[in-house]
Amino acid sequence: MEDNRVKLPAKRRNKFAGKEDISRQTTDSILTGQIDTLREMSNTTNDATTKLRESVSILYEKQIPVNTDKFEHLTRHFIAQMEEKLRKVKRPSKGLQWYIAMWVITLASAFLAGYYIQETRKWEQDAAYWFRMYEEVGKSDK
Repeated sequence: MEDNRVKLPAKRRNKFAGKEDISRQTTDSILTGQIDTLREMSNTTNDATTKLRESVSILYEKQIPVNTDKFEHLTRHFIAQMEEKLRKVKRPSKGLQWYIAMWVITLASAFLAGYYIQETRKWEQDAAYWFRMYEEVGKSDK
């Protein structure tokens, strides 16, 4: 048969068992000493807190003038550098600018070449027309 009992943890042994008993007076004196030490620490903390509050209030009451010219100059310089970097980021790179310029020049030259080719053909057609007219007039005179 199976044992269905739950195993209970072993009892903890009192570490003071078998040692000499501490009297109530000794315990009271130890606790009183610790309480006195805590009171002294509390008083020290309270004194430090009041001194700190006084120092802070003195700093708030005194208005110490601070020269911020150099800080303002550095701030303006930093802002100017950031604005310049933003401008550089917004504008296209030199390579892209040259690429666009060459593309525009190529496009313009193609349109101009087409225009001059059209004008040349028109001039050739006009010249051929007038040459035929000259020949017809020359033939009719004979």
